[in-house]
Amino acid sequence: MKKFIVEYLHIIAYAITGLVFGFSFFLLLLNCYHYRDLHKTYIKQESDFTQEENLKKRLDEINTNISTFNKNAYQGPENSNSLSSIKTRLDLCVRRINTDKFNEILSRKEINIQDVYEMQQFYQTIISNECLVKQLYEISLTENNPLQISTLPTMAPFFEDEINQLIKSTDYMQKIIKNNSSYAFSSDSSKLDLYDQTKDSYYSLLNDYTEAIDFMYDLSVWYKNIVGGVS
Repeated sequence: MKKFIVEYLHIIAYAITGLVFGFSFFLLLLNCYHYRDLHKTYIKQESDFTQEENLKKRLDEINTNISTFNKNAYQGPENSNSLSSIKTRLDLCVRRINTDKFNEILSRKEINIQDVYEMQQFYQTIISNECLVKQLYEISLTENNPLQISTLPTMAPFFEDEINQLIKSTDYMQKIIKNNSSYAFSSDSSKLDLYDQTKDSYYSLLNDYTEAIDFMYDLSVWYKNIVGGVS
């Protein structure tokens, strides 16, 4: 009887060991599939690089527009401290965005999910938080605005609406990208979806970059018109 029980326990132990090894092999195979899927790439087109070069040119144009103001020489009707504040804010935005990291992100020839995630994080951290929220949101205040510029009360609601849209623009994209970190075996259909999602997410973020920088450019044009080119 004792021998029978020992042999029975051995059988159970072997069965458990087999299940552990089987489950471990399943997880290893699952990781291999997941790694392969997440490293599928989208090869960028020539038009993509053109659009990205235009973003860099826009940043240069913003600098040109705000450089028309010189606080020490300005003799126009607007409050010079307020004009100086806006110039400083736009200048900080351009310098925070136009970095080696920004250029490195835009210069990649192939894009995968990780690259798209980095694009989204750069937008969230630098463009949205550092620039739109910390620097430019105060310009859009409709009440208790410390900036004293004659046309600002009229323009502020439009600035506020645009900034709010730009701040929220990548929230949905971030959720989609993070969902790709879940493990699952991929059918041909889901693999195609992942590849398309890489490409579509990239284009969506590139559009967000463009809209945000275009907004800053429009703001700099408004600023230049207020200054009137007087230096």
